[in-house]
Amino acid sequence: MNPKPLLVFLPGTLCTGAIFSPFKNHPDFDAIIIDFNLEDSLEDMVNTVLKRVVTRPFIAVGFSMGGMVAFELMRKVPAQITGLILLNSNSLADNNERYNGRQHQLNLARQHGIQYLFQDVMLPVFFANPDSEPGQQVVSMANELGIKTFEAQHKVLTERPDSMALLKTFNKPALVIGAEYDLPCPVEHQQQMADALVQGQLHILKQCGHFAVLEQPQTILDIIDHWIEQNYG
Repeated sequence: MNPKPLLVFLPGTLCTGAIFSPFKNHPDFDAIIIDFNLEDSLEDMVNTVLKRVVTRPFIAVGFSMGGMVAFELMRKVPAQITGLILLNSNSLADNNERYNGRQHQLNLARQHGIQYLFQDVMLPVFFANPDSEPGQQVVSMANELGIKTFEAQHKVLTERPDSMALLKTFNKPALVIGAEYDLPCPVEHQQQMADALVQGQLHILKQCGHFAVLEQPQTILDIIDHWIEQNYG
């Protein structure tokens, strides 16, 4: 019997490791859940990950910004990466529209606070029902991390390189999970990433948006379980 694979979970912008709580203590894989705080470069984020993982081989699981960290890990320690799971992520470099949008959000947060930004501005983009439990968990995580973390992660997102060419060189098992109503990371781009990956497998979840990991955690876990059985069982 093969040893259980190690999955390293990488959270998105202004998300704590709590976003991956449903994935802890799973019988079929070991999990390390990373928390980012004031790291203001992908290099710093990679160092945070490797302090926990050390030299062990692992499957990188990146949600949103966490996918960008996964790409940097693929550049820095390719031999350690045994697989890739992208959850509502984006492999493109930043552009002026996204940069200006984040800068506006950061200015709103500085003027009115993180609570206002997420509750009144961001949640209606992310959720059909902003007052839902997943929506309020997003607000809670953002409040916990605060403005300084938002500033640091804004810098990370601004400086990220384009990674589409990198995906084409990755010849290990890869899983791309997107969502029907994900506006920041739309279905079309999830398809592009899956097509670029040599062993890419794509799943698009219905009736959810960018935070599918909070809205449909059991569906995602079932998909990951099946993918692990197919490739590492």
